[in-house]
Amino acid sequence: MPSPSDLLEAAPAARSGRTPRPAAPVLVGGDRDLLLDLARLRKAPHGWRAVHVLASVLAGRPRFAQDLAAANVRVQAVLGGGAGYKIYNMSNGDLVFVYVQIATPAIVALCTSLVATLFDGVPPTRNIYEEHGHYKLFDMARDSARLVEGVRGVLAAKTAVAPAKPPIGPKHAVIISEKLRGSNIRSLVFNQPIYNIAHARPGIEFLEFYTSIAELEKAFAPDRSIAANPWLFNLIKRELDVALMRAIQREIGDYRHKAFSLNLLVDSFMSDGFRAFLAALPVKLGGKVYAELEKGDLVQNSHLLGDLMARARSLGVPVCVDGLSHHDVRLMRLSDLGCSYIKLKWDADIAAASGEAMAFLVQELRAANSRIILTRCDSPKALSFARAVGITFVQGRLADEMFKTGDALG
Repeated sequence: MPSPSDLLEAAPAARSGRTPRPAAPVLVGGDRDLLLDLARLRKAPHGWRAVHVLASVLAGRPRFAQDLAAANVRVQAVLGGGAGYKIYNMSNGDLVFVYVQIATPAIVALCTSLVATLFDGVPPTRNIYEEHGHYKLFDMARDSARLVEGVRGVLAAKTAVAPAKPPIGPKHAVIISEKLRGSNIRSLVFNQPIYNIAHARPGIEFLEFYTSIAELEKAFAPDRSIAANPWLFNLIKRELDVALMRAIQREIGDYRHKAFSLNLLVDSFMSDGFRAFLAALPVKLGGKVYAELEKGDLVQNSHLLGDLMARARSLGVPVCVDGLSHHDVRLMRLSDLGCSYIKLKWDADIAAASGEAMAFLVQELRAANSRIILTRCDSPKALSFARAVGITFVQGRLADEMFKTGDALG
């Protein structure tokens, strides 16, 4: 069996134009092997990339060992097509693999698949790299030091699987709402772009600001689930919307994007507070702030639809309806919404739809007279679907990774 040094020296031959040696059998290393090999790669990192899958949060599951073994097989199947690789199972449950000459879309698709199977039901939280996600990709020529620091950091930490948390009660909701009124929640606010893929070089259409409920729970109710009770969550969401507007009001003008959206309740959008927020923004942002309203909230307030759209026109704020599934298209007349954008959630079931169902979906999307955004684009199939049916706006982790690396979206 080849040694780690043999494996990690497979790349130069491939770069020099010689025929790359066949991929070596998988070598499952541990903590010490990983740190030693990372030190070796830091001296000759060109062409090498790495992925850190932060699976330690799952280590307490009864079938974790079997799930991790299956993950190793899936990773090996993809990495075997390159010029060299190695897989490391860390003592805390994390999975790290290094590789060379594998296309980034294939790696992102692999990671997305691992997240869908390993992390089912586990929402992403802020990780050791101060990012929101279950894995991170590295270019060893640029990021090797950060990977080493991350590996050492997770090994030094004691990770435990969080048990299911009970829902908040009315008293908790009141306390959290009061705390939000006086808090700066900027650390809980994240953003994700919506990409326009209509042109050869994709661009960012607008940037969505949203608050992380997982981070909100950490800050205000670490032993409770804020979203478990929808009614109480809506009470908190009103204060959360106000806190979101307060948090980004001072800095939104410094962003260099075309436009921005905020996730809001219908009540928040119709409030005097939202009008005051718009009035306080720089003049240059006129017409560049959008309101994203969740489908369920919009249906619940359907009697306000006419007033809502009139308000959108008077304020110059385009409305985006968020959270539609392909099943909803049969229940809602999209052409009657009159909104600027509609977000359609990607689902693997869409690809398996019958010809008749697909034709109906496409017909309704085109009749909407709105710009359609395909969200949850975490697999190549999602981007292929968008291209096939003429959807030119996409959002999701795979789209993020491909945009960062300069790969074509779709």
